[in-house]
Amino acid sequence: MRTAIIHGYATATVKHPSFRGAGLLIAVPESPDTPPQIVIDTMGSGLGARVLISSDGGEARAMLHDPTSPARWAVCAILDPAPATHSPKEAQA
Repeated sequence: MRTAIIHGYATATVKHPSFRGAGLLIAVPESPDTPPQIVIDTMGSGLGARVLISSDGGEARAMLHDPTSPARWAVCAILDPAPATHSPKEAQA
């Protein structure tokens, strides 16, 4: 899993039937050694969103409810953009 920023949308005139209802997005990983990826999105990520992406094809297929899907990369979570306003020690006090 990697954190990434959504930089755009991908469009396909023809795509696998399992992708119906899911978006195709361009995710740029925050790690400099990883190229941009086309990811499946079933969560509604938008441009500029910070997300968690995974290359676990099994998880992508489970999200699409199709064990024969060719999906590989998928958005697993949309990360909260708000910074923490207190430390864990303050929360325990």
